Amino acid sequence: MKRHYKTFLLLFITSLSLSCEEDEGKIIQMDLSIESNQLFKLSTVWSESLYFGLLSFEDFSLTPSNELPGCPNILVESQLNRVTLTFDPSANCDQSGKAKRSGKLILQYLPVSNLMPQWTMTYQDYIFQNDTIKGAREFAVINSNQVDESFTKLKTTSNKRVSHTFSGSLNHSLSKLRLKLIGMSSSGIISGTNPAGRLFTIELSSPREALVTCYKQNEVLPISGKETWTISRGQNRVIVHTINYETSGTCNVIATVKLSDGRNLIVSI
Repeated sequence: MKRHYKTFLLLFITSLSLSCEEDEGKIIQMDLSIESNQLFKLSTVWSESLYFGLLSFEDFSLTPSNELPGCPNILVESQLNRVTLTFDPSANCDQSGKAKRSGKLILQYLPVSNLMPQWTMTYQDYIFQNDTIKGAREFAVINSNQVDESFTKLKTTSNKRVSHTFSGSLNHSLSKLRLKLIGMSSSGIISGTNPAGRLFTIELSSPREALVTCYKQNEVLPISGKETWTISRGQNRVIVHTINYETSGTCNVIATVKLSDGRNLIVSI
């Protein structure tokens, strides 16, 4: 009788252990896909307003609303060297991209006498899709075709109250035609803390290439580039995901995430 009981107990423990391992595997897989989608959203939230941040004060004076993503109302205050963009998600905006914005972006330019033009872009009650963004980004011209960007502790919060806090240091190479911006190539690193309290970095490991013609249609994903996403797991352990952007048409972009476990995910806004 004791022998049968011990055998039964051993089988039960083995079965329970296997069940726990299977459940743990499902949790880890779910965790990876959730993390990757969150980082894709964060990367998109940072990049979707980049075009606004790379325009000069003069550019806003010459650009009609319907040539900016989301067709914002444009207020140019020459005496204050300030531009305010106000977004209305219900505005009549005939663009192929359907991403919605609300709130304001305020661009404050330093006086033009400054040897190295500098400006800030501040989010005010700004929402992209379902994500609220708070904070400010700083830009500085290095030369006619190079702009540096930095920011500290930007915060995004989803409609489910999931938050990321992140900082960044990036460089943008500008492509121009007859002095007009037609494209940008971005490199650098973004780092921060995810909702689980884990540290992460987003490295633009292959330059993020974007076209102004796509931004003008509210198509905000880059046409090419690669990002490496590194997330801490504690005790000097990390996992690494990557995302590749490629175009199947001028502004039709396929974004493919390769998870650390080898799975591939197609993601979209």
